[in-house]
Amino acid sequence: MKKQKLKKGREKEPGNRETKPKVAATSRSLSKLKIYLGIIIAVFAFILYAQSISHEYTLDDHNVIDKNFVTKTGLEGIPTILKTDYWYGSGKDELRGPIYRPTSLIVFALIWELSPDNPHAYHFINVLLYAFTCLFLFLLLCRLFKTQNLLLPFICALFYTAHPIHTEVVNNIKSLDEILCFLFGLISIWLLLKYAATKSKSAFLLGGVSFFLALLSKETAISFLLIIPLIIFFYADNFRKSIIPTLLLLISLTGIWLILRMNIFEDLHRNIVTQTSELNNTLYAAPNVISRYATAFYILLRYIGLLIIPHPLTSDYNFAQIKIQNLGDPGALAGIIIYMGLGIYSILNFRKKSIPVFGILVFLLPLAPVSNIFFLGGSSMAERFLYIPSLGFCILLAYVLIKLTNAESIVIKFKSLPQFFGLNKKVFFIVLGICALYVFKTTSRNKDWKDTLTVFSKDIQVSKNSATANHLLGNSLLLRVAASSNIKNRSDTFNLAKNYLKKALDIAPGFFNASSNLGYIYLVENKADSAYLYLQKGLKYGPDDVQLNYYLGSALYLLKRFDESIKVLGHTVALKPTYEDAYMMLASSYLANGDSDNGLQCYLKVIGINPNNAKAYHSAALLLKARGDVGQANEYFNKAASLGYKPN
Repeated sequence: MKKQKLKKGREKEPGNRETKPKVAATSRSLSKLKIYLGIIIAVFAFILYAQSISHEYTLDDHNVIDKNFVTKTGLEGIPTILKTDYWYGSGKDELRGPIYRPTSLIVFALIWELSPDNPHAYHFINVLLYAFTCLFLFLLLCRLFKTQNLLLPFICALFYTAHPIHTEVVNNIKSLDEILCFLFGLISIWLLLKYAATKSKSAFLLGGVSFFLALLSKETAISFLLIIPLIIFFYADNFRKSIIPTLLLLISLTGIWLILRMNIFEDLHRNIVTQTSELNNTLYAAPNVISRYATAFYILLRYIGLLIIPHPLTSDYNFAQIKIQNLGDPGALAGIIIYMGLGIYSILNFRKKSIPVFGILVFLLPLAPVSNIFFLGGSSMAERFLYIPSLGFCILLAYVLIKLTNAESIVIKFKSLPQFFGLNKKVFFIVLGICALYVFKTTSRNKDWKDTLTVFSKDIQVSKNSATANHLLGNSLLLRVAASSNIKNRSDTFNLAKNYLKKALDIAPGFFNASSNLGYIYLVENKADSAYLYLQKGLKYGPDDVQLNYYLGSALYLLKRFDESIKVLGHTVALKPTYEDAYMMLASSYLANGDSDNGLQCYLKVIGINPNNAKAYHSAALLLKARGDVGQANEYFNKAASLGYKPN
């Protein structure tokens, strides 16, 4: 009798293959299941990147944390962070530009206040916030796809969590701006969906605050101006009554954000010369508009390729790693055709509100600001640019797998974890296979981000034709051994560094930073003539680069060309009036030229800049003594001694 009932329960539906009985679940059991699945996602995300907590600072981490004079003031620096551009605290005017991202800098300052100069604390926060983002993403997807099988939000969140394209963002502390931007964007979506359903004023206001915080995290949050209304249109029951107020709120906040930026940057262009060159964005090297767009679409095609097969990965796609494309090149044509196809398909099927259309738009909209289609950005291509768009790819991938395995026909609502996984063995066999590949690539890539030298040493194998990749590796090598007492090791490493720096100049002859670093190595090696050769060439392209001028002035001094040294070093201190080393070298040049008065003035200038410079006090004392000013000389000698100065 029991066998007969079981057989009856498994009768085939018309037109379908035999399926298992659909099992209803109480709302309480379903909520518990979602919590368990969310915990799985969060724990998985944290464990996946836990190895990075032991890593050091890398890439631009130094400029925003341990080499940032504002961040290092902790809580006291927050007012300055709120009223200055993103790179202000780095002290490097060449980096500064119209970028305003105070939220991540405030977090960095808070962490510094609690645990100064501890890169592991910063990495921990990145990993923790990534895990929370993945958890919140899953819960939001459950809300969006509430009429779908629970498999869809879970598999999508699982793919997103494991995808190796996110390794740059999670491992690079500086990329907290990306994590916060997406997290605040997701929170805004959640709250404004709640407003659409309940007309809650608090949800409306808090949703606006979250959107504004996303904008303050990174400029690409502007895409949520379209993504949020899109989601309300697709998934809110009362979208007609809520979409207009929501859109007006987002537009108003965007306007406030733009006005705020204008005020912050009011004197930026007056005081700082900001330049974006082909070194960072290859498209600036395109000979015409057609080739520029052809190259942009080729890069967009490569983004799709990296989402499908995330290998190889690199932190540098700069000039000339990506070749300028013409309209007839296969990669450019394929990119144009595929993206036009995605756009046309989305437009034609927009009113159907289908999941594929939603996935495509979630991919395209956040990619648009960094696509180089509408305007040229600061970079040609970067894996971090896929941090938000990759969600669209994960939605499509999860949807396709569920459709191919017919998994959505098994159970709509599940009662427990064993049932959820047990009834979907077929699809999870494929999902776990994909995730295993993702995990293998992610964990191996995490190791590359151990420190700056490690990541550059690994990435040069991929970015052999990038001038910046070669330069950064060369610079990292020289910094590693510049102060080394092991002459043999230093010589070998310097030779390796010179090879990479020369390769950078072969790719981009105008790369004066590479010339500057080459000059520095030759100065350390006491080869002033070779140093002068590269520094003089670099001066043609970077006449106002402070470091380059300082090294050139030093080389001229060693070559006993004192008049020229005085001229170049004078220009150096004019560019940077607080440059102690330049004043010290300028003093030496004046003295070698027989001008003790100006030499003394240089030492006094250094003392004014840094009252704790013992060498400046001692040097000034010698000159004062020679002039017969014994009293002042003795005072300076005593000051130098109190500061620990010991004459050679």
